[in-house]
Amino acid sequence: MLKIITNLSDRIAQAERGVLRLFALALPLMILANVAGRAMRSPIYWMDELSILIMVWLAMIAMSLTLKTRDAVAVTMLVDAVPPFLMKAMKILIDLLVLVFGITLLVLCHRWFDPMTLMRLGFDLREFSGQTFNFMYQDTTATLGVAKFWFWLVMPLVAVSISVHALSNLLQTMATPAEAALPCGVPAPAAGDRGAIQ
Repeated sequence: MLKIITNLSDRIAQAERGVLRLFALALPLMILANVAGRAMRSPIYWMDELSILIMVWLAMIAMSLTLKTRDAVAVTMLVDAVPPFLMKAMKILIDLLVLVFGITLLVLCHRWFDPMTLMRLGFDLREFSGQTFNFMYQDTTATLGVAKFWFWLVMPLVAVSISVHALSNLLQTMATPAEAALPCGVPAPAAGDRGAIQ
């Protein structure tokens, strides 16, 4: 189970890195093209909106990858100051909270997109909006003229990836011995140290 979830999480992270590289390359090129267009008095209005939407995707996917690699900014004074078994318990709690966040986000996205009702109504967007008062599938971008829900799909995608990453991290933390969870370079406490890490 651990190996399957870890492999899936690693594959998702690899795909996320590829998408982030692509967006990180495309974004400055789009901005430069738009600057050049404005300088020539021929601005590309839709590129402004697209670059903003790409930045949102970039931030969301980067958040998911950061949670996978545990590279998010964190204050670890308390975690680093407790005995190994308590440190492991706190890390399990953190991973569990991230997993709950991912699953909660997924449930909220399911309620927002409401795919079951959409399928039940035969993908009739007008009927869907009339029955649910949810106009997300009919709302279009200002300059691109594309349905906004295509860009909002980043939310359920990231919710799934966060959940997989959090579950993988949780299973790895639970499978790791408490002593191995110590920060790099910190020796295990001696028997007479009452478990405190100096």
